Amino acid sequence: MNAADLRSIQAPLEERYREAPEAALITLDTDASEEQLATLLRLTERYCVVYQTLARPPVLAVSRKSATA
Repeated sequence: MNAADLRSIQAPLEERYREAPEAALITLDTDASEEQLATLLRLTERYCVVYQTLARPPVLAVSRKSATA
């Protein structure tokens, strides 16, 4: 998740979070309450496209069709 994703998720929340620069992991430096952090986690799980793709991967299939019938 990048900084823009984090900002869009936290927009409805009152508390502002500061993102650490790690690429794969997010460490939050915040004074948010446990309830606010739980809300952030719930919204992240709901709206993060990468999370949704990994949690519910699409069904893929490969096929071919012969030009001659």
